[in-house]
Amino acid sequence: MKVLMYSVSGKKYIGLCVKEGTLNFSLAWKIYSAENPNHSHIELLSNLDLLEAGLFSGKLFTDVYMHLKKLSQLEKCLEKREFTFEPPISGSIKILALARNYRAHARELGNEPIEEPIIFTKTSNTILPHNGDIIYPEKITRVDHEIELGVIIGKKLKYADEEDAKKAIAGYTIVNDVTARDLQKADISKQWPWLRSKNFDTFLPMGPYIVPKEFIKDPNNLNLQLDVNGKKRQMGNTSCMINSIPSVISYISGFLSLSPGDVICTGTPEGVAPIKAGDTINATIDEIGTLSNSVISEK
Repeated sequence: MKVLMYSVSGKKYIGLCVKEGTLNFSLAWKIYSAENPNHSHIELLSNLDLLEAGLFSGKLFTDVYMHLKKLSQLEKCLEKREFTFEPPISGSIKILALARNYRAHARELGNEPIEEPIIFTKTSNTILPHNGDIIYPEKITRVDHEIELGVIIGKKLKYADEEDAKKAIAGYTIVNDVTARDLQKADISKQWPWLRSKNFDTFLPMGPYIVPKEFIKDPNNLNLQLDVNGKKRQMGNTSCMINSIPSVISYISGFLSLSPGDVICTGTPEGVAPIKAGDTINATIDEIGTLSNSVISEK
């Protein structure tokens, strides 16, 4: 099962991909919770609501699905309207990202890999949904793609060990850490942080789905591939990360409290390259799907 956010005529819904189609989970939840006293008082309008309520789990999604089938209400909740993908997670969240977490990528940009995680932030204005347009800034001369596995946090964490960090994962998504490379290099040369180059509007396509962790066989062995206009640019596997997902979460929690809905972008494999207005980018990760975005000029 895969979870999404979508909208119809401007109204947003939680969606659940099941074998019969896209389930309107917002409607399904009302039916399910009405017969469950433990949940009848909980209103769920977004995936962030699910996460903050501690309800984002493969078991819950399966229970709701099976309950609808038992009541013969599944067909009623299947979405039959045209809809638009929304970011699978948004709102008051933190976005933490890793630099140089794949050795080959570090070296392709002239850097030596290091074992300690390098963390930077991306701000919420960067989030862009599946099928949304990446805006190429007018005064920037080089913008690069960077496919990454995104990790969604499901519990509050502080000073967590790796075992607790693993338990705190709610699910996984695809992110594209779009970067203004020329601006990044200029800032690095001045020994400035690279905040500017990472945080233009639309510079973090994300989605289309969050896959609950129960439905990912092995997050440490997922193939990643990014194509631009049908031509392969990046290929990698999460097994090649320098720092594992639990170790990264544990490391971050040592200086920053993590909360449900926070996103950790785990780094990109080699093959980053420039994009331009008119390009179509497809970023694919095993067991999650394909995140597609086009590039348009700010002009």
